[in-house]
Amino acid sequence: MLNAEPAPAALDALAEDYEILRELGRGGTAVVYLARERATGEEVAIKLVRSQFADDDEARARLAREARFVAQLDHPNVVPVRAVLELGDGGVALVMSHVSGRTLREILREDGPLEPARVTNVLRDVASALGAAHDMGIVHRDVKPENVFITDDERAVLADFGIARSMSAEAQQLTMHGVAIGTPAYMAPEQIDGEDLDPRADIYSLGLLGWEMLTGKRPFAGEALYSVLYHQKHVQLDDPRTRLEGVPPALVSALAGAVEKQRDARWTGADAFRSALEGKEEPREWPASEPAASATVRLDRAARPEPESVVAIDWREAMEPALSPSPWRSLTRRRVAIGSAIGALAALALVVSAVRIHSRDRTLREQGVVSNGAIAVNDAPRSVALPTPPASAAPSVADSAGMTASRAPEAPRTTEPPPVTPVAATSAAPRVVASPVPATPAPAPVAANSRVRVSVGGSHSCLLAEDGRTFCWGGNERGQLGTDNVSRQSAPLAPVSGARFAAIASGMSHSCAITADGEAYCWGDNDAGQLGDGTTSSRESPARVAGRHDFSAIVAGSAHTCALDANGRTWCWGSDATGQLGDSRNGRQSVPVAVAGDHRFTAIAAGWTFTCALDGNGDAWCWGSDGSGELGDSATAIQHVPVRVRGSHRFTSIAAGSAHACAIDTTGSAWCWGSNSSGQLGDGTADSRLTPVRVKSSARFTSVAAGAVHSCALASNGDTWCWGSNVYGQLGNDSNTDSPVPVRVAGSHTFASIRAFGSHDCAVTTAGETFCWGYNLDGQLGDGTRSHRSRPVYVQRPGAS
Repeated sequence: MLNAEPAPAALDALAEDYEILRELGRGGTAVVYLARERATGEEVAIKLVRSQFADDDEARARLAREARFVAQLDHPNVVPVRAVLELGDGGVALVMSHVSGRTLREILREDGPLEPARVTNVLRDVASALGAAHDMGIVHRDVKPENVFITDDERAVLADFGIARSMSAEAQQLTMHGVAIGTPAYMAPEQIDGEDLDPRADIYSLGLLGWEMLTGKRPFAGEALYSVLYHQKHVQLDDPRTRLEGVPPALVSALAGAVEKQRDARWTGADAFRSALEGKEEPREWPASEPAASATVRLDRAARPEPESVVAIDWREAMEPALSPSPWRSLTRRRVAIGSAIGALAALALVVSAVRIHSRDRTLREQGVVSNGAIAVNDAPRSVALPTPPASAAPSVADSAGMTASRAPEAPRTTEPPPVTPVAATSAAPRVVASPVPATPAPAPVAANSRVRVSVGGSHSCLLAEDGRTFCWGGNERGQLGTDNVSRQSAPLAPVSGARFAAIASGMSHSCAITADGEAYCWGDNDAGQLGDGTTSSRESPARVAGRHDFSAIVAGSAHTCALDANGRTWCWGSDATGQLGDSRNGRQSVPVAVAGDHRFTAIAAGWTFTCALDGNGDAWCWGSDGSGELGDSATAIQHVPVRVRGSHRFTSIAAGSAHACAIDTTGSAWCWGSNSSGQLGDGTADSRLTPVRVKSSARFTSVAAGAVHSCALASNGDTWCWGSNVYGQLGNDSNTDSPVPVRVAGSHTFASIRAFGSHDCAVTTAGETFCWGYNLDGQLGDGTRSHRSRPVYVQRPGAS
């Protein structure tokens, strides 16, 4: 069935001349279909305005303008337009030649970084297309991997001139001076400022494209929107030679001259860039970051469009007072005021003002901005610590926050998913120990008086109630709430389907759960097969994971999922762009595949693009991306099979974040490794580490959680401590100041478990109450608002008193 979306009238109007075969992709206002032209039998791509924008004059005008621009560009590296069709009430259709191949985004996701020679070829082709556009007075404004196709014969073709702009005084200009349109992760500094653009803006984006092809990393990945904009203006990307060897000097020089922050320092246009690729220009040194100006990019507290999505920033309204988050308006005119204190960044305080974000794509899967508001909460009573449960209990699993989501082995098997079976009441589920560990005992965790479990995703959260019902809330643009729709909600309202689950996990934009009889179900985003149902179709309600596995635990990353079976075998599915599936291959999988080796793991954690696990000896193993040392093996090379984390540590709990990991040893000490840009390793520095470094704290921890650029850990007395970035209040200490060492979460709650993923955290008390704090633009804190919180706020679920 075709999902979503142009109005039926549009498809009906095309039916006589075209057979719609399948959807190829979609953006903020348009969807592209593969079709067969009935008269010739040739395959074409048809771009249509999505149904909710059918009456939007601006959306239709942009499609018409794209057709007009591309029709002028008869170039081998530009996707050609065959026809523009007026469909009456159905809108406008853009009929293009079908390019057989993959987008550069798909290649990077599925194959990883490109060889320098291939990078040079792609850049040369795209620069050629841009040069042709520039010669006709057209600036593309949206050069990014999603808009570059690599054909089967390795030719790079530039697509999507939907937000392209004429450099001439166009009679009906759709974008006024002072309004910046583009994709933040690839926007030039002057584009962010809403200035008039020339070819050098596209050259800047092309330079970032080249850097990403070499490194396999999206520019400023894991950063919030405010931070992406700030970095684009003031912070330079690393010289690619610091990440890999053998990059030709001409390629480095070409990129160095493209990514200069000051447009006058860049290559003047595509011809100069191509000439630099061939070594015909004066060599350039890699530019250094410039100091922040006294008047910096300043953002309000409400919005965070996706860095890979097209947004419009209206700087003409930048001096308005900061506004509270407003209800989401029509997608065609979405405006959200943003404003807040941005905390310490490289020892510089950012001044706060308001900016309006006009989003035309799905909501960001990463973090947002911050609130200073503190609220009163009901504190739960403290309880007495109980002895550690026996080692014969079920294997445990640490999700991306590093917390337990295990299925009790004694759960009855039924044909219908039964109510959840009690899990041992600890802050971290007991592990099956295959061989002895050092005699120093782990701290006795605080007892939980409830079976309640919580999981945290990129922009949503889920709660598993005592009776096995699951409630999700927050962002829902990909169906990750499992409510049979894509409407976001700021509080738990209705349970997910009618199933009863025993464990729950949340990823960037998808969720998964297992029943008491070991069956796994997933829902939400599925573009990389992360739902495991054998398809790449997103689901708005639970879909059963393929195969006959008896799963005991499950975790979810950015675009992959992993689970432990009852025998300790690990199975993963979804994206494998950086080896995060661990099956020794290199390609995404839409059904579970076994992790390579004869490992029997007892706990597992899914990072954004890597995975870590603990074996019965307490050794930690990781696999996947390793650009910042997140695998802990003293190297920075992608690993497609598990590699052992260095050191003689014996761990009892493990967590994985965007590019760092943390674990608790048998003495209760916390250790972290990987990226440390915001102090998320907790060692008092901002130095990344290739092997574990001890967190500076005298507390005895029992479990750990890892967010995008922060970490939290649960102490044996039920206190929670967090460290790292705090611009959204995700450290929960009633402030917005980053901390490279642990700070105590505010309130006197006695927590039994904690979760983190992006920039928000949720925890369950020993009494079974759920509290969340941090970023809340999508309502993922569950308190009925979209106000960010710098201390825990109570989550009221239906039926709970």
